Amino acid sequence: MKVILTMEVADLGTRGDRVDVAAGYARNFLMPRRLAVLDTPGNARVMQEESRLGDVREKKARQEAQKVADWLNANEIFATLKIGREGKAFGAVTSRDLAVLLRQAGLDVDRRRIRLDAPIKRLGVFEVPLAIHTDVETNIKVYVDQDGGSKDGAAAQQAEWDAQAAARAEAERLEAEARAERAREAEEIARVAIEKAEARKAREAEEAKAREEAEAAKRAAGGGEGDDKTDEKAADDSEEPAGESA
Repeated sequence: MKVILTMEVADLGTRGDRVDVAAGYARNFLMPRRLAVLDTPGNARVMQEESRLGDVREKKARQEAQKVADWLNANEIFATLKIGREGKAFGAVTSRDLAVLLRQAGLDVDRRRIRLDAPIKRLGVFEVPLAIHTDVETNIKVYVDQDGGSKDGAAAQQAEWDAQAAARAEAERLEAEARAERAREAEEIARVAIEKAEARKAREAEEAKAREEAEAAKRAAGGGEGDDKTDEKAADDSEEPAGESA
């Protein structure tokens, strides 16, 4: 059975494709789910018109998205965040808040397209990604301060934050270098200790070997003297006078 797909179907085709499928598959699966219609001249004309209108809508949506991107590239928005005496924020700036601020500026943006990884909980300047359209992306430049309109105040807070972040990074770098140096010193101490232990073990082995050799030589020398005395005694006995032996 020949059908026209009304939307993409895995392993079959995309919207507008004419495909030939089993009649049961078409009647029991594709058509009940509105994934396809019969391939007739009337349905073909309807699909072509819907496709044309869809292209028009898509082009318009892309143009509108580009207008939003152009505005955001040339402008910024301001958000308010109250900070306590100890620097703790009361609340946070969320994607919903940013969507409201954009709407107040005349931009209708779905908050789900605002790619804010986490709520903003400090003062400063932020670049928040915005996926306005599948083909159009940009960033929202957000100034956050306690007055909700001071670019200088937010910039100063951002500069202070950057300085603190740089100081923390430098402290972490120095600490990492110190840890590495301590590790190298510990390795050197361990290496020297191992070398001393091996040298002591080698020296003790040499001393033990020398003692064994000395004892072996002493035993060998003692055994030779005993043999000489036995030989001398045997010689004396052989020289004894015959009368005395009688």
